[in-house]
Amino acid sequence: MNRIIILSCLFACTLYAGSAGAADPTPMAQGLHHWPVMGGKLMLVVGTYQDTISYRRSYSFYFKEARDEAWNQVPVIRKKGEAAFPWESASGGEVTIADGIVVPRAGTVYFVVADKRIGRDSSYHDKGDITATWNKLSQASDDEADGPAYRLQPVFARSYRNSALTVEDVLAREAKLKPAK
Repeated sequence: MNRIIILSCLFACTLYAGSAGAADPTPMAQGLHHWPVMGGKLMLVVGTYQDTISYRRSYSFYFKEARDEAWNQVPVIRKKGEAAFPWESASGGEVTIADGIVVPRAGTVYFVVADKRIGRDSSYHDKGDITATWNKLSQASDDEADGPAYRLQPVFARSYRNSALTVEDVLAREAKLKPAK
């Protein structure tokens, strides 16, 4: 009897752990990731470029409507209105100075980007200003015939002034927060 209870508990814990891993909001590992949203599926392909002096990740987003087989490329719209196909992380030496995570929230998906700025005479290991920008997946309206059908556009930014946190620390914090002041 006790053995059945213990096995049942282990099975339940395994199911819970598996579902927690599937909902991980930080798919920074290489490969294909996807989230059901807006009656379709947002897909992210993460790849890596590395040589002896640089390392960066490439984030390419696509949206597939449920009724269509086409993969619509989804740009990340920068603050100045420029579209990034794909979006790339950045590093300075051994320090990540820009990176992003995907954060699913209540029927939508955000791509949260954190980037670090430092003073002119500082190193990337020093304190700096880090800005976390929340980019929300949205569909173009009928009035926006020229732009992409789907895009990740900035809707909120949070600043960490003169912070000793790393970009990775800020992204971990942001994953627990909401895109609101």
